[in-house]
Amino acid sequence: MRYTLLEATQLILSSMDSDEVNSISDTVESNQVALLLKSVFYDCSTELGLEEQEKLFELTASGDTLKPVLMTLPTNVMNLYSVKYNTKLSTESFPNYKEIQFLPFDAFLEMQQGKATLGSMVHTMTYTINSELFETIYTDDAMPTYYTSISGQTLIFDSYLVTEDSTLQKSKTMCKGLVYPEFLLENNFIPQFNPDQFSYWINRAKVRAFAELKQAPNQEASSETRNQKVIFQKRKRRVAELSEFDKLPKYGRTSTSNVLIPDRLKQGN
Repeated sequence: MRYTLLEATQLILSSMDSDEVNSISDTVESNQVALLLKSVFYDCSTELGLEEQEKLFELTASGDTLKPVLMTLPTNVMNLYSVKYNTKLSTESFPNYKEIQFLPFDAFLEMQQGKATLGSMVHTMTYTINSELFETIYTDDAMPTYYTSISGQTLIFDSYLVTEDSTLQKSKTMCKGLVYPEFLLENNFIPQFNPDQFSYWINRAKVRAFAELKQAPNQEASSETRNQKVIFQKRKRRVAELSEFDKLPKYGRTSTSNVLIPDRLKQGN
């Protein structure tokens, strides 16, 4: 059985004895449930081993002139392979994408602090990590050349060209990496689960909805979620003639909150 986002939202609202809705945007609570279903989708994607796909994608710009060199990854990105930025000027006719080199945070910070005496093109930007405020230096006289990661989703670049844009632009980025299927907050959107995985997704969402929105447990949904997880794990083991390599433990990413950056990028190659 497959469910649209609206149908899944209606099921969870009904289980919580909440108001009926005809759209995920009808009430504050229905919107909260839809957002919760999106979050749980990515959790389930990791647990159920949904296949990632290597794709091109754009970064999300801050849209804030006080944070012009801060950008974030889309929530469905699992691995970041490369970042390119279109350095084409408004006076030029053709795109000019250049590779932006990754620097570890400490090296990036040291490089930026060395620019403090360069003059009027130097500015500071405040950003928040774990509810704490930090500052970094950037310049506004050139297209970006380097970037670093300050969390699983947030990237900081060394510069931007203020005569071209007020901040770094989403439309000028071109990244490559592994991504999960996009989750759209639309009534008729159907997540890319197998039919037997929808019940697990909805029950997990019920457990979280009761905990976060009702501050109450849903023991039936919790029990059903555990049972379904055991079933899925058993099915994963029903694979004949695994090679010795395939039997080795897989040490990889287990959460959508941290993006893996390859060593070759960390080394600036």
